[in-house]
Amino acid sequence: MEAAWISEYKRETDYKRRRAILDREKEEHGEEKEFEVREKIWQNRYGKKNGMDIDYGIRGWVNLMSVKRRIYLPGEKKRIRREIDGIKKDWQFDLREEYGEAGEAAVYDELFNTALFYFDLCEKDKTYNSVVLGLGHITDEHRVGKIRKEVKEITQVIPDALGVTGELEPFIKATQEAFRFKYPSEEGEDI
Repeated sequence: MEAAWISEYKRETDYKRRRAILDREKEEHGEEKEFEVREKIWQNRYGKKNGMDIDYGIRGWVNLMSVKRRIYLPGEKKRIRREIDGIKKDWQFDLREEYGEAGEAAVYDELFNTALFYFDLCEKDKTYNSVVLGLGHITDEHRVGKIRKEVKEITQVIPDALGVTGELEPFIKATQEAFRFKYPSEEGEDI
């Protein structure tokens, strides 16, 4: 059974509130392995580059989506392979081995959180929610359909085409679970 603070932490998409949850739990849990790996993930996920905040989880998501355009181009296989390795680094897959079960759970929860954060960004983005040069807005139903299509692409189409479904399995499962959590009325739909 998942601890209440972990459930709260993986569903919170604001990085400052996530930091507050970790700080609160640090007093109680100190250096327990489960807390230690989540602290390490938080430190590595959020950073600054050229004075701007960067979320390496979202960067991995965007990089994987960008690979889609080049999957079938000749001569791109080695470059795409390096990008997949970079994406796995952004998502801190190496901590799964380093921390065992605690690492597996923490990385999975972070991927779940990344997907929830991406869905929140989609809901708030004016460009994502507009049609024909921003002259109109899409309906909530259309936006969920658009997100569902992206989830299907990023969890099925792209990994299958690249032959990396097994490697990205934690991301695939976490993203599909996050979609079903965020949009429960869409559960019966194929993603």
